[in-house]
Amino acid sequence: MNKESTPINEFIEKYDHNILSEAMQTMYDKSGFYNVGEWSANPERLKDACESLVIKHLDQVQRCLNPQKILDIGCGLGSGTGIIAKLYKDAQVVGINISEKQVSFAKKTNPDIDFQVMDATKMLFPAASFDLIISVEAAFHFNTRKDFLEQAYRMLRPGGQLIFSDMLFHNTEWVGSWSVPAENLVTDINIYKAACVEIGFEILQCSDIKASTLIGFCSYLRQIEKMDELAEGFENSVIAYLLTSLKKNHR
Repeated sequence: MNKESTPINEFIEKYDHNILSEAMQTMYDKSGFYNVGEWSANPERLKDACESLVIKHLDQVQRCLNPQKILDIGCGLGSGTGIIAKLYKDAQVVGINISEKQVSFAKKTNPDIDFQVMDATKMLFPAASFDLIISVEAAFHFNTRKDFLEQAYRMLRPGGQLIFSDMLFHNTEWVGSWSVPAENLVTDINIYKAACVEIGFEILQCSDIKASTLIGFCSYLRQIEKMDELAEGFENSVIAYLLTSLKKNHR
């Protein structure tokens, strides 16, 4: 989603085409999910792996946090946001996405959740609005990742957490150069961590979980979907699949 080569409207159109296509909806059992999933428990269905990935994010929430207001950034079609709302029944949950079509879909399937059309790098909420921010497999799309992290830091209350998954790429041949801004092509995990610390976050976790996520998804593509070439290309283009938990400390 490079600002010079891929205008935002083109990015939205292409992403909508991918996530809302009949083929993709069928692949994901019309579940509303669109991620690579978490495969360590050997789920039989892709949608079950996707749900497990969302839960893996929530497993990183510190017990002392007790979030009352939660933001899901890049919420897609809202299925992950629905899981968050079920597990945190007493919290106010908000989901944002840059696509009007995807937000409209999310509102229909989860009418009790507050979904809004909003850019993750230009959020309109007041500062210190949220105790917990979740973002599942979306940060590499944001133009730019740094702007997203700065916005998330501003949105968190002191003591709040940002938990998100992200991918580092050798290249964008298989995901499409339109979907990853050039500025987001960080290839060194230490540089990635340093950028988080520079913004002001404390790193609670930054782990490469490629083995239980992307590798499992690519195995699914080979065995079930018979997409050997796509699986090979995707697997080889991704350096790391990171699950990161950051904390905004009291100042």
